[in-house]
Amino acid sequence: MRKKGLLCVLLAASLCFVAAGCETQKIEEPEKVTLTVKTPPIGLGNIPGTGEAEVYDMLVKAAERFQAQYDRYDVDFLISRYDYLDEQTQLADKYGTPDAADIFFAGSWNVPLYVKRGWLVPLDDMIDESLRSDIDESIWNQNSIDGQVYTLPFHQLQNTLMVNRTMMENAGLSEFIPEEESIAHWSTEEFNLVCQRLEESLTAENTFAFMMYAANNQGDSHIMTLLRAYGCPLYDKNGNFAVNTPEGIRALTWIKEMDAKGITPKGAENLELLECVNLFYNGQLAICVGNLTNLWDARNKGVDVFAANFPDLSGAGYCTSSSNGFCIFDNGDQNKIQAAKDFLRFLCTDEETMKYTLGTLPVSKSVIKRYQDEIWMLKAYGENTAAVVDNIRGSINWQGVRDVFYRNINDLLMGVKPPEEVAAAIDRSCNEALEKGRSNMD
Repeated sequence: MRKKGLLCVLLAASLCFVAAGCETQKIEEPEKVTLTVKTPPIGLGNIPGTGEAEVYDMLVKAAERFQAQYDRYDVDFLISRYDYLDEQTQLADKYGTPDAADIFFAGSWNVPLYVKRGWLVPLDDMIDESLRSDIDESIWNQNSIDGQVYTLPFHQLQNTLMVNRTMMENAGLSEFIPEEESIAHWSTEEFNLVCQRLEESLTAENTFAFMMYAANNQGDSHIMTLLRAYGCPLYDKNGNFAVNTPEGIRALTWIKEMDAKGITPKGAENLELLECVNLFYNGQLAICVGNLTNLWDARNKGVDVFAANFPDLSGAGYCTSSSNGFCIFDNGDQNKIQAAKDFLRFLCTDEETMKYTLGTLPVSKSVIKRYQDEIWMLKAYGENTAAVVDNIRGSINWQGVRDVFYRNINDLLMGVKPPEEVAAAIDRSCNEALEKGRSNMD
């Protein structure tokens, strides 16, 4: 009986050890993480196989795919859309509160300010060599501050000029038309010749050779690019506006000369960018600023259109470009930050997500290469990044610059001030806005 009792005790003890072992080997559930993602209503154009879509639509579907394959954390998403004018209340004012964004989609000129305040997480540690090499260095530079990347670029908005081919042919300018599916590169001298011949050939009322506008700040960066046509670099070595130079004054004089000759629309000081784009669609402008999406729209409206860079003295030409992408707020929670980085990494490697860049222009070289034979002009725009000029340059208080720059162009077109005074006023007012941003980072 004693042996039988001892056996029972040993058996019970062994069961206890087995139970204890099972307890220690039990797989822990992944930690629960909720990521708050916010975006303005940025349109992504017409997506192949999907149709018209916004960033919000892309995020909702991408989050579902991410959750299905992710096991580091148990992630929930709170994805919301805010109006453009509500960025202050939805992002800045909520930083450090329970309603703060963990990720936001940045079409934001306030990113440099958020970085200076220490609010954003640098993303360099999640960017490996394959991702780095897949995006042009000029785009990485646009999204870097003090040598660190703070915005993971998703798609780009490259603006060239779009040109009515039929009007060019009617003016005897076929020699300036590029080969099919390529972008024209005109020197400033060639551009002037093109505009003059177009103006002479256009007989219909209210039809003009080249765009101009100054009613508000929309499209102001493109007017800045025109100021480079005679060699003005726009900025000095200290990052301040430097239009009050012989080159800058010559460019302002040139803009006023085009106005006086009727090359640009009458009363252009009262026009805004969108009105010029619509004039182009209606066949009332021969040349207007536009991006790849505008080019597709013009073609769909029956306009025989091609692209050209903004003119420069050398003939290489310029285009303006900005990119939108994702930023991560530093909320002090390392688990959230890691989950957010993992989500961003997923976004830029998920084929279904990257298709959403095809409605505008991808930043990814591999995506462009994959679809360039299917989408008209995609390859040409993808290869045009060497012509990109960055007029914003990560400036703090860019909105303040925009609020004053167009007023100076308005004064020029109205004849309120001569080019020399306008050049001085641009430097004074824009640099005051930049300085206000530099000194008001708290």
